Amino acid sequence: MERRIIFLFLFLLISCGGEKPSATDSNKKTGRVVSSEISPTIPTSRTPITVSVTALAEKNPTFKWTVNNVEQDINRPKLPISYFSRGDTVFCIVLVDDNEQRRIGPIIIKNGEPSIQSVRIIPEEPKRGTDLRIEASVYDPDDDDVELLVDWYINDEKTVSSSILQGDKIKAGDEVYAEVTPYDEIDRGLPQRTGWLIVQNTPPEFLSSLPSIQGRSMEYEIETRDVDGDEVRISLIRGPSGMIFDGSRLVWEAPELEKDSTFHIEITARDSRGGETTNSFDLELRRKIEE
Repeated sequence: MERRIIFLFLFLLISCGGEKPSATDSNKKTGRVVSSEISPTIPTSRTPITVSVTALAEKNPTFKWTVNNVEQDINRPKLPISYFSRGDTVFCIVLVDDNEQRRIGPIIIKNGEPSIQSVRIIPEEPKRGTDLRIEASVYDPDDDDVELLVDWYINDEKTVSSSILQGDKIKAGDEVYAEVTPYDEIDRGLPQRTGWLIVQNTPPEFLSSLPSIQGRSMEYEIETRDVDGDEVRISLIRGPSGMIFDGSRLVWEAPELEKDSTFHIEITARDSRGGETTNSFDLELRRKIEE
């Protein structure tokens, strides 16, 4: 019985013994970087670079930044934009307990895409023959010159890619908009669409010279033009008795006059969209002097 008790005691002593963790083993679990992230993943010259680090250490990690292999005077996890430019190569060295634990990089500073802040077509109420242009406010993170690439649409159909839409391509009633893309000669930004505008009607115009009277007869052939191609109707608004239209001719047989007289004539040309132009002139007639 005594032998069994001694054996059991020795067994328990051996089982509960063993080596204690050394100070060296304990240090292996600390003083190291567990994970790290960089934000943004694709930085530009207008994007501060931030490093997020998870580390096992008694003190917070410190940071060393290099730009094009030149160490910078900053030890924070955020590198401001004043330290780098487009095309630079950046590294971030993470130190734990003053020992380098992780090197993050290379981080290549990319070109920043331009963007459109506002855009519109000018003028806002064009007519047939009016050239259309784009007025836009743009932003480029690298301060590059930005070109506007413009696609013009008339009545929902793409018409031309040009900075200007020539006025001879539009007519009254057309609905026009443009799709504008900023380009800095490296990258294209997101395209942006302008608002719609409607081409305004242009009233018809008179092309005929003023009429004259031969004897007592007047035949005035009236010629008009409508740049939108609308149908034009001519009307007599004011004139002497007996003056009428015969087709596009204004005809009149003047009466015998007792005295010199002046007759005021007004005619109007009206297109099918309601555009109207008035033309007026005076006819002077002398009384017949009997011999």
